[in-house]
Amino acid sequence: MEKKDKLWKLKKIVEYIRVLDHPNAKQLKERFRIDENVKLSEVTIYRYINYLKNEENAPIKADMNKYGSGYYLEDPDFWSDKVNLNTGELVGLGLLQSLMKVYKNTPVEKDLSSLFGKIKNYLPDGARYDESKIAQYIRVINDPMAVIDTSIFTSLIESVQEHRAISFNYMKNGALEPKKYTFFPYRILFHQNGDWYVHGCLADQTTEFRTFSFSRMTDIQPTGERFTIPADYRLEKHLDPEVGVWHSDSFYNVKLLFHKDIAQHARERKWHHTETKTTNEDGSVLVQFKTSQIYDLRRIVMSYGCKVTVMEPPELIEDIKKELSEMNRIYG
Repeated sequence: MEKKDKLWKLKKIVEYIRVLDHPNAKQLKERFRIDENVKLSEVTIYRYINYLKNEENAPIKADMNKYGSGYYLEDPDFWSDKVNLNTGELVGLGLLQSLMKVYKNTPVEKDLSSLFGKIKNYLPDGARYDESKIAQYIRVINDPMAVIDTSIFTSLIESVQEHRAISFNYMKNGALEPKKYTFFPYRILFHQNGDWYVHGCLADQTTEFRTFSFSRMTDIQPTGERFTIPADYRLEKHLDPEVGVWHSDSFYNVKLLFHKDIAQHARERKWHHTETKTTNEDGSVLVQFKTSQIYDLRRIVMSYGCKVTVMEPPELIEDIKKELSEMNRIYG
């Protein structure tokens, strides 16, 4: 860790307070100068100690000794190198770093990278890990991710934080040219497949809620208009984030019958917080839950082919029939 790094200095202060006999600010300043060749003023020492107490909840207390007011730790193990990570935790840290690739080329990439660096710096020297070695036996496999312009992220995040309306052009699937919208962005959504979305309402129709994909938005501009999110707004009233991100005011009772060949697959997965599972005499499994996400559910069901039968709702059955009819036309 660089000796000019604030975190390094904070850890050094805690270390000195732990090993010295009630050091005061002057003694701490001298130890930095002698041991580390780092110059800190007593005012800076006081500021760092206050930061540790107020922001890091450090158990630093002041006491009187022959040198005047000195410091000690109520909990001697605070930030102690006695705390080490086990093998599984070190692997988890490596896995976290791999998962950060999902955020590549987004405004949060830099902040996450900085945060990850700080996490590693908090570890004792004996808990370092070999990133290249972990990569030999752990590989994160992501779905193909849409390429999103960084300015899109910046504009949307700022607009959501500041409650400012935006205008943008949006290219729907199947459209020949984009359509312009003026929008009140309420919430940013990140889908597990790596795509980003924003949910809110149309500025000229505040009861008309929509979900827009970051990757299809262009020419985002602030309109200068501010908005207030209604007190009764709840994201879950308009979509089901457990299944998908698309806005829908209709919720459906879903019944999926999993063939016995993939029954164990059906049993071992958590499909929804409202789910119930029933194992039939023939070995098949009936999974039931409630959701609004017909579009994403169709994609999920069709990925299993003939091994899953939709029993309900009829709307999903009709969607799949149409899709199969079109596929039969192409491949039949």
